[in-house]
Amino acid sequence: MRVTNDKAQLQSFFLGKRSGALAALLLLALAALPSGARPHRAQAILYVTRRPTAAEVAHRQTHAKYEPAVGCYLGAYIDYDPILRHRFRDQDRITHQDPTPFEQLVGKPHAMYFFYLGYGRPLPLDWVRWLGSQNKFVHIALEPNNGLSRVKDDAYLRKLADDMARSNARIFLRFASEMNGFWTNYHNDPAEYRRKFRLVHDIMRRRAPNVAMVWCPYMIPTWGIPNYYPGDDAVDWVGVNLYNVTYHDNKLSEHCENEHPCDLLSYVYNRYSARKPIMVCEYGVTHYSLCDGRPRPDFALRKILTLYEALPRLFPRVKCINYFDGDTLRFAADRATNDYCITDDPVVAATYRYAIASPYFLSAPLPEAPPIRNAHSPTPDAQRPTPNILPIPMPMREGERLRGQVRLSCFARTPSDVVTVRYKVDGYRIYTAKTPDLWECLWDAGSVRPGRHTLTLEALRPDGRLAASQTLHVLTSQSRPGRQSSAKLR
Repeated sequence: MRVTNDKAQLQSFFLGKRSGALAALLLLALAALPSGARPHRAQAILYVTRRPTAAEVAHRQTHAKYEPAVGCYLGAYIDYDPILRHRFRDQDRITHQDPTPFEQLVGKPHAMYFFYLGYGRPLPLDWVRWLGSQNKFVHIALEPNNGLSRVKDDAYLRKLADDMARSNARIFLRFASEMNGFWTNYHNDPAEYRRKFRLVHDIMRRRAPNVAMVWCPYMIPTWGIPNYYPGDDAVDWVGVNLYNVTYHDNKLSEHCENEHPCDLLSYVYNRYSARKPIMVCEYGVTHYSLCDGRPRPDFALRKILTLYEALPRLFPRVKCINYFDGDTLRFAADRATNDYCITDDPVVAATYRYAIASPYFLSAPLPEAPPIRNAHSPTPDAQRPTPNILPIPMPMREGERLRGQVRLSCFARTPSDVVTVRYKVDGYRIYTAKTPDLWECLWDAGSVRPGRHTLTLEALRPDGRLAASQTLHVLTSQSRPGRQSSAKLR
């Protein structure tokens, strides 16, 4: 998000990024997606909840600073949530929201909160220290909106680093994000951008070892993103900002009903996740737009559930997601067109509460995970379940052994995110669900005779036609005495 110093300066972001040539840029960006992540591709993928093996855990991590071995940190931007009333005014008289009421409304603590800081302004040390004292990561979007020429190895940058070190907080510094976007003042010189990012990195490394550097493009246009990458040695995490809106350019003809959130994430994930943990630095979904003037909590429900269900399944190296919980109509009413706020609509609030309820989404910073010894070897230890990792959704394997109550789940699309899923055992339907919150079900593997069976997932279009399917063979064992046959949602 383009932000400099205060509330008024946020307005230019909503004028620029969501209007103009955005629709054309979106088409170009989606055309540039790699073949494995192209939109409009139907999918049906089976998962079973189990403990991952040491080798599987090792495959999910890069051992970057503050990276959890498994799971995804929850984060949020809440300073422009109109429902929250417990404010904290920092030393520069900038207002922030106390996270406690937000966490009560959404039913779960969050591990991270972020704020915007215009380059040249001092660090709000009291706010950073307070967040750190509450066992939160501090995520700072440092925006040089007056241009990169002001970013120098000078007294300001050194003091900023020293203050971050003095805070004793665990900080993610997102410097000059969305550099691939024409709405920023640092998008037209990739070489200069790379130099300035590396300068900030070098000063933070020397003076503020508690800072992890985050490099974060916007989801589109994709074709310029690699030119701005400053190098693996200067980046701790790779981020991406993405938004699902109902209309582009505030035009009814530019509707975005079928823009799939996974398509917005896939380019950055596919290009960088093999080397770096991925952070969704900002995610927001419209539930009210001035374009048509009607509430759309159904749109928000579908997009939020689809993305949060996809993260542990399709994107296991996304290790943090930050929700942009703000009503832009209230704090930039003359130019903004979308309400992304979670708490001002009961359906959206309940949806978000459900989406983050899984223990996979982490509520507090974890100790950095040490490397797993011999994890990549074919030894039996590397293939055994890891006892200190909670069960998580893992891709169903051909020949998977199932016993007793088994938690099945899936990822499916038709290719849109309007999809009905149907589970079958040996051709007989055992469960059907029409929304992502109901994709999980419990099935008693002891309800069929021991031995080899077929397990099928079908993804159905709104008209009932089959869009995609997956069939795997599984091996079942007898349930323990007293177990009853079942297939039910969680």
